[in-house]
Amino acid sequence: MSQIEEFANLPTVTITGAETLEETIAQCRELYAKFDKELNGNSSEYTLARCNVANLVLLTMAHRFHHQMEYTDAWGRAELLPTSTGAALDNLAPLVGIGRLPAGHATVVLRFTLAAERPSAVTIPAGTRVRTGDGIYFRTIELAEIMPGELTVDVTAQAEEAGARSDSLPPGEINILVDPIPYMKEVTNISESTGGTDVEGDDSLTRRIYLAPSAFSVAGPQDAYEYYASSWRADLTDKKIICEEGYTVHIFFLMEDERRLPTEEECAELERYFKDVRKPMGDLVKAHAPEEVEYSIALTYYIASSNAKSATTIQENINAAVQDYILWQRKIGRDIDNSELIKRVRQAGAKRPTLTAPVNARVSSIQVAKLTSCSVTYGGMEDD
Repeated sequence: MSQIEEFANLPTVTITGAETLEETIAQCRELYAKFDKELNGNSSEYTLARCNVANLVLLTMAHRFHHQMEYTDAWGRAELLPTSTGAALDNLAPLVGIGRLPAGHATVVLRFTLAAERPSAVTIPAGTRVRTGDGIYFRTIELAEIMPGELTVDVTAQAEEAGARSDSLPPGEINILVDPIPYMKEVTNISESTGGTDVEGDDSLTRRIYLAPSAFSVAGPQDAYEYYASSWRADLTDKKIICEEGYTVHIFFLMEDERRLPTEEECAELERYFKDVRKPMGDLVKAHAPEEVEYSIALTYYIASSNAKSATTIQENINAAVQDYILWQRKIGRDIDNSELIKRVRQAGAKRPTLTAPVNARVSSIQVAKLTSCSVTYGGMEDD
């Protein structure tokens, strides 16, 4: 089932009544006893021996019927947007005119440096390959030249293979020239690679299908801007649309699973993308990174002595709960709420969690919480 917020409170749909295998077997035996009594006059207390042929037939039929019910339920859920996944979800998307976003190729800026100035221009052909030490290849996407009297030129390059593996490579990581160029001393990336994404996941596609009807309007509803922003890149994970100045639409957004701030180049790319989107002619779209509001975590917790045998597992669960809270808190416009952290660590098995930080704080609709430090201390066992 999809994890998007809009479907959080929908009831579970079942076509066949969620009948268990044991219930199916029991019903088959009840029907057998009923008809055996009606047709043959056998007592209702008559039971089939375990190795009786009729019993084996009933078990075979019950298993088969139960499998058919499971398949029927699965296909029924596959036709509903909240519970559709995989290929079934791909077949729902064309109904609203969209499709799953393919994997994206990362781009990066490479700087080529000569060993010394040359009296004539040195050409760097389009398609020149440069790689990282562990074999991630990039190709320049345009021809470039280092002019006479100059030592360097900056060129945009694109990863050969699509996917998140080529994303977020730090400056200096892409530095091995594969295709030799005369007089070239070195090459290195001067920016972090961005735009490398895996194939769009089910949750992201589900939400875009849900928002797609809003894009049919040319009046500029908020949902339409959310839909188009989500369609720009699959790694755009959170967004807030603000329009308070007439025809200027401000989009504040975060990137990737860890919800990092977008770079200036990514903001510029999103603005360029919206120039080709169907929207009111007078709308001006501006993309921004949200302002960060700092907070820290200082937590001490205990474990009840009755849970001593599970102490190691509980500690692991609590650490995982803290990490989940950090990701939950990293949402644009979400107030800093320490009660949520207490709830999560209690559910993970903590006894008497004590917080000195974070302190509850308001976060505006264009801000996002930023963790600066995290201290989680296990205080030991305590009596129940």
